[in-house]
Amino acid sequence: MSSTPVTSRALYADEDGKLVIRQVPFPEPQEGELLIKVLYSGVNPADTKIIEYFGLKNYVIGTEFCGEVLESKILASTSFKVGDIVAGTLSGGQNPPLRWGTHQEFMTIVASWAWKVPENLPPHVAAGLSIVGLTAATGLFNDIGLPLPPIVAKGTPDEGVAAPEGTLVIWGSATSVGMAAIQFARAARVSSIIAVASSKRHEYLKTLGATQCFDYSDTDVTKKVKSALQPTKGTIWAFDARGSPESQVLLKKAIPQHDKTVLASVMLGGDPEYRAIMGARHFDVEFELPGGQKMAWPKDMAAADRHWRGFRWAVENYGAPGGYVPAPIRVFEGSGEDAIKEVYNVKNMSTFGKLVLKHPLK
Repeated sequence: MSSTPVTSRALYADEDGKLVIRQVPFPEPQEGELLIKVLYSGVNPADTKIIEYFGLKNYVIGTEFCGEVLESKILASTSFKVGDIVAGTLSGGQNPPLRWGTHQEFMTIVASWAWKVPENLPPHVAAGLSIVGLTAATGLFNDIGLPLPPIVAKGTPDEGVAAPEGTLVIWGSATSVGMAAIQFARAARVSSIIAVASSKRHEYLKTLGATQCFDYSDTDVTKKVKSALQPTKGTIWAFDARGSPESQVLLKKAIPQHDKTVLASVMLGGDPEYRAIMGARHFDVEFELPGGQKMAWPKDMAAADRHWRGFRWAVENYGAPGGYVPAPIRVFEGSGEDAIKEVYNVKNMSTFGKLVLKHPLK
């Protein structure tokens, strides 16, 4: 940059938890951090849901991005250089520093949390891949316990293991996480994948790897899914990619009596029979509920290694025959005020595919 800006234009949760446009101080990277010019930031339902659920306020929202590495005093202490295009995800815990929010013009990220974007991966796609990919990968390869895809399993206990036996059922298969989970499961050699989603998405989900599809709006959907699961040999893996109390109830209702069943959900703090999927395990995450109760997920580098390996399959096989197909991407270019409306639409899950914001916002 020819001159350092004074501020960074950001989507900000104010004192009341309301999203507003705010000029925040230009970020100053701390030791081990990269200074980033944000090109695109990925929008997720959690961007706004956590504001309400945990009573968060006075911070820049957003936890994933793609951007350009800028010159800084401490850049030499990292493995990156000026001009590198990187992507990544940041800790979504309580009271993050302003410099960590991704829905802004400039930000910082701990260098070890970032990954260099390969030439085969467009920046706007990379911006929306981290949260989706890591959530699906940690859900399948840590919480549910599927073996890693053989191509990324070298040097792990999963190297050379047989294909998993069982059926994976995904409620909310047409969500971005659901579509990623279908493809990761296919790469992990799961031969039976049941997708529960709107009927208008069924043919598309089959191209990703779903073997059976059911319409969640069908009044008999739980009975039909239960019937399809009855002959399962091995394990029934149940993945709630929708992440709501209702989806947890319906998915559990669709599971027949079976010797081996594992349930996992992207909803945190829901039904205790579900394993709560924390999208990234390479940093500590802690929230405090309005009543004072704390929820914490300490970093787990063994789990992080597994989700990074699964995620790597998506990055390295993007666009390849039989490789990874990202959720349909929609790039928003416009005013900050209109961007706020788009972010709330994602919270309400009223859109299909993945939304990314192009920066700077107008």
